[in-house]
Amino acid sequence: MFKRDPEKSAQKAAEREKKQQALREAVDKRKEDKEALKDWRKLHPAEKTMNTAAMMRLWPSSKFGVTGQGPVLGGRAEFVDAGAHKAWTATRLAGGVATAGLSTVAGRKNKGSAVINLTFGNGAAQTYKVTPDSTALRAANQYVNAFNALAAQLDDEEGPSSSIEEVQAPQPLSVADELGKLKALLEQGVLTQDEFDQQKSRLLGT
Repeated sequence: MFKRDPEKSAQKAAEREKKQQALREAVDKRKEDKEALKDWRKLHPAEKTMNTAAMMRLWPSSKFGVTGQGPVLGGRAEFVDAGAHKAWTATRLAGGVATAGLSTVAGRKNKGSAVINLTFGNGAAQTYKVTPDSTALRAANQYVNAFNALAAQLDDEEGPSSSIEEVQAPQPLSVADELGKLKALLEQGVLTQDEFDQQKSRLLGT
């Protein structure tokens, strides 16, 4: 009959306990971070509004005032609707309201361009195209207003003596990174399948 080496068995048990402890600490840390983010967004509601407008679009979302492209603090957003919003408005007015001079554009398709121009606190800049339909245009306007409101609030909180370079905000994890962590916790038995599915749906916004 094979006899186990007590020393090796104890060593393996200690390693397993160490791993389990690390996983428990990771789960606790995640819960703490989640609560901290929830509390932060209560004080900074513009971030939630901004992220809601960005949902299912390529516009960057924010976490603790930081996006994947850079910090909101010191940044600025601009919504340029050019002919897109004008064409959409004119078409609707001509179709439903007697407006002088607009009857000729009834039924006109949206051929104008609409973009969001973003400049972040680290100097990075990015332009995002906006689909010229009513839902996207409203979301874009909401996103830009929320971005600028959050930037203004963060600037007020920093005070006149602080500089953008002093801000050391942590970079948010990508959705892929978050899913990878959840998958690892599922495989290690820390999360149940239901818990994993709930967290996955939250991250993907489904």
